[in-house]
Amino acid sequence: MMRCKKSAAMFLSTILLLIGVAVANAEEAKPAARPESGKPTIQTHEAKLAEAKIEEAKPTTDLTVSVLSAYISKGDELSRNSIVIQPQIALGYKGFSLTVWGNLDTRPYLAETSTYKGDKRQNWTETDLTLAYNRSFGIVNTGIAYAYFGNAAYWNSDNTGAGPDQKDDQEVSLSLGLNTILSPNLKVARSFDSTQIWYVLLGLSHTFEINKVVGVNLAASGSYLISQDDNRLKVNSDGTDRKADGLKNDRYNNFHDAVVSLNLPIKPTSYLTITPQLSYVFPMGDDAKYDMKSRSMQQDTTFVDRQSSYLVGGVSVALSF
Repeated sequence: MMRCKKSAAMFLSTILLLIGVAVANAEEAKPAARPESGKPTIQTHEAKLAEAKIEEAKPTTDLTVSVLSAYISKGDELSRNSIVIQPQIALGYKGFSLTVWGNLDTRPYLAETSTYKGDKRQNWTETDLTLAYNRSFGIVNTGIAYAYFGNAAYWNSDNTGAGPDQKDDQEVSLSLGLNTILSPNLKVARSFDSTQIWYVLLGLSHTFEINKVVGVNLAASGSYLISQDDNRLKVNSDGTDRKADGLKNDRYNNFHDAVVSLNLPIKPTSYLTITPQLSYVFPMGDDAKYDMKSRSMQQDTTFVDRQSSYLVGGVSVALSF
């Protein structure tokens, strides 16, 4: 179990480590000095191929900070009426990547007590580490990934606010995509720690280039969720998970949340991208609606009046090296 300070410290130390590696690689990648004679060297065909191969294998570093009006993940409401700040650093090399992502809630909400906590130790709510390998075969993109979700949010606290953290989780996933119209991508993920679910996500996207600086990106995704334990049962319209005879409902097995997004990537330089964004998250049917209501943070609201769809806006700033 990760505590807040521990998660933040791990996140910051990992960022410093990755930045150090990126700087070292950038120094190594600097072109060799021209001979003292000043005469240009004549490159052979083999030398040109070798140079192209080095350029292709050069490490990449991406730094991103997103500021959003809400944190919604897999249809779950993980913040309420507060701005979230989500920094991320990703280091890639020859198809391999290491990504560190975090969530800072500017106004953490305790669902059980229906109160906002001012304790700054509770603002850092999550640190995720993802190891992945991606490879392309023509127009086909494939990927495999492992993710560790370090949760440190006090969502399940007692009246003193000193209850247990949200449990950490782990996930493995496979993805398959096509470099063609609408860029279809299918991801199949299996969580196996504090949650036991299969989560299948199909996404489509397309970017319209307005000019060399500004574009418009439209994206949509839909998911299917299969619960593998009794912690995620089908929820009735009244918020209960029992049948009329008192027995438990079946485990959740149905379509779940969908997301449609409008993004406006602005690229003033080759290294910097600023993206205003707007997303609408909604349930794909009644089973999904009742599940999303039951897992929301609106515990002080009657079940029928709880929110199950969300409009999320914000902006992200990304630096790529």
